[in-house]
Amino acid sequence: MSDFKVGQLTKELVAIRLRNMGDPCSAAAELVKKTLLVALKGMQAKDPQVTTIIRDACEGGLTGLLVAEQSLPKGAVKLMEAISEVAMEMGLDPMEAMQAALEGFADLYKVVTQEQLDDIRRELGTHFMGTNEAFSAIVYALKERDMRTSPMSSPKA
Repeated sequence: MSDFKVGQLTKELVAIRLRNMGDPCSAAAELVKKTLLVALKGMQAKDPQVTTIIRDACEGGLTGLLVAEQSLPKGAVKLMEAISEVAMEMGLDPMEAMQAALEGFADLYKVVTQEQLDDIRRELGTHFMGTNEAFSAIVYALKERDMRTSPMSSPKA
């Protein structure tokens, strides 16, 4: 299962399916939910791979919406709703699942504008209490981590 690229698969499925959908964000959320139910089947709730799979699926789903030029804020909300459903159905900690989803969304900071990130943050914040601040903190932490590990930021010998 470790070689299985959930994020890549989800992104491709979402992008393909969205081209002909009436509500692409709902379709993306449904695809992410189905993908997760299959990918997480038989896994223990405390397995660290669970959060990695959720994060990757959410990143893939939102990236699929980006590629299909759909609403990222609306998509993030629909995906978060799907994650809540998956957590309930699979007996996962809903807060951990939502945190993993936020991490997946936040990883798009590399390919979207700050305005797009702000729109996602605001929309999530209006639907899910506490996500506004959590999303901002995750984006900040990812940017800081990537700046520290970037070859461009390393001192030259």
